[in-house]
Amino acid sequence: MDVSEKPAHDEGRDAPEAAEKTAPRAVAPLPVYQRTPQRTSYDYVDRSAGAAHAHNGLRLALSVLAGIVIALGFAYGAWTVQTPVWAHGDSGAEEPQTQQATVDDDKGAAAPTTIDICMVGDVLLHPSVYSSGRTADGSYDFSHLFANVSNEVAACDLAILDQETILGGTEMGLSGYPAFNGPQEVGDAEASAGFDVVLRASNHTMDRGYDGIHSELEFWRTAHPEVAVVGCTDPLADEPVPNDKIFVYEKDGFRVAVLNYTYGLNGYADPKGAVALLDEDRVREDCKRAREEADMVVVCPHWGSENVTGPDGEQQRWADLFLECGVDVVLGNHPHVMGPVETMTGADGHTMVCYWSVGNFVSGMDAPQNMVGGMARVRLERDAEGTCRVVSYGMKPLVTHIDPADETTYFLADYTDELAATSKLPSVTPAWAQDLCADILGGAYDREKSELFVTL
Repeated sequence: MDVSEKPAHDEGRDAPEAAEKTAPRAVAPLPVYQRTPQRTSYDYVDRSAGAAHAHNGLRLALSVLAGIVIALGFAYGAWTVQTPVWAHGDSGAEEPQTQQATVDDDKGAAAPTTIDICMVGDVLLHPSVYSSGRTADGSYDFSHLFANVSNEVAACDLAILDQETILGGTEMGLSGYPAFNGPQEVGDAEASAGFDVVLRASNHTMDRGYDGIHSELEFWRTAHPEVAVVGCTDPLADEPVPNDKIFVYEKDGFRVAVLNYTYGLNGYADPKGAVALLDEDRVREDCKRAREEADMVVVCPHWGSENVTGPDGEQQRWADLFLECGVDVVLGNHPHVMGPVETMTGADGHTMVCYWSVGNFVSGMDAPQNMVGGMARVRLERDAEGTCRVVSYGMKPLVTHIDPADETTYFLADYTDELAATSKLPSVTPAWAQDLCADILGGAYDREKSELFVTL
């Protein structure tokens, strides 16, 4: 059990008896915990919003009265192609939205297609967090948690969030450490803030057994079908999701796969294989299929040692495996503190960007370092020749702010001494947080901009 996730004075409850407790075991050469009897899968969402492709080219119309040729689509030396893209909203019955992709008229070659990815880390619903959303009439509203970051989240092509603790809903009884359960209204706020992908493979996924998983996944399926949930499937569903699907995001034909795994389940057994566990054979197989179905691969592992900023030996071994499998970006979480960002190059010359940990987004934890997390920012590109690469990567630090009247998260660039003075942890000042970020992120961190930004 991850005792560091227990804040001082936090309420807890006994673990549910419905989930049998077992001791995790390791299998060489890589750590494997609670290896499942059958392979699990990811929920799949076809982000292309339709298979039809718009026709490129020009349509000429002859004007009878003027006898002139009208060239459709020309403007300022460039022309545009209408391409179906993912439409936020209902299930897809509506007509797909379109996005314009520019083509260089002088060179006659398509301009590079870019995908901007952002990710925030652990959403830990301690009682102080879920109580902050309780309104006067007894309902819940958690828009305040994401109010200060939602504009940037919504601006990303693909926004990812780690919902570490289960959203089983109030009917199951809300609880904190050690067996968490939160209100589903948190998910409403996450969707409204613009998050496209919710990671659900964590050490707390089985905290309320299969009933908790079923309740949460039914919520996402019915209330927010536009949001992809990866890392976990519903063994109690009337029509279980096939276990051979991989989530793929598509923009103008540029496809990115997102995989999610956890190191373990806090000792709970998962005989139905609902949660994606780190397993060498499984990871190799999934990465191979992901490379076949997508142009680039992003892996989001729940891994590492709590409250340790640098990678441990298991993380390093898994990162080596990801690199060997051709993964392009690793976005790690679980340690509850921000970690460094590195580039790794394999024997074949392939380069992978690795975020060891993006830290917490929001929690009720009590240590100053747990209050500082980050928003990972990665830009992917596919050029006119079809070559795909990571163009840039960065980290924008975040500060969780807790006071008697509010609980929310700010970008460090927007966090002030005045806010810090009202916090439960007044020692987390902007200057202190800047020192911490500079120490963790290294010389490329820009204190004036409160940002790590590296161009490759």
